[in-house]
Amino acid sequence: MDDTDKKILDLIKGNARMSYQELGDLIGMSRVAAKKRVQKLEKEGIIRGYNTCIYRNDDVTVFIDIVTIPEKYEDVLEFVSTKVPFIRQIFRTTKEYHIHMVAASYDSSDLKYLIKMIRKNCGEYMKEFECHAVKEIVKDVYGGKRYERKSESDTERPDEQAGGDRSS
Repeated sequence: MDDTDKKILDLIKGNARMSYQELGDLIGMSRVAAKKRVQKLEKEGIIRGYNTCIYRNDDVTVFIDIVTIPEKYEDVLEFVSTKVPFIRQIFRTTKEYHIHMVAASYDSSDLKYLIKMIRKNCGEYMKEFECHAVKEIVKDVYGGKRYERKSESDTERPDEQAGGDRSS
């Protein structure tokens, strides 16, 4: 992947509906050359798909982190990957036996149910379990949200912040 490919990826990650003509104009190449570059990135698996980012004020997003006992890591990973609703993303991380998940629903009771299911079915296999609701999206390159510095009056002091659900 060269610098041109990187520029293409930077441009389309914020607007995947950009035309090949617009893309070519922005990077200094023809529409046809831009299209061939994008198709090459798709074929190589660098671009794996195109999604619509839907922002809903009523969505509740939760980050869930689990550290399992070593011999049950794959079992827990399989359970959360196949048996529970509302999970949008699951990540293996560099921390040993750690699973990071993103779950979302418009109804917080759905997420409480999700957490209850995970605890009921995997509780004895978990060394650590943490859940944190998203309070604010500060930056999202895929959703077109950029960081904007807040004034002191807009930010909460640490003693006003809500705590997460934490158990070990």
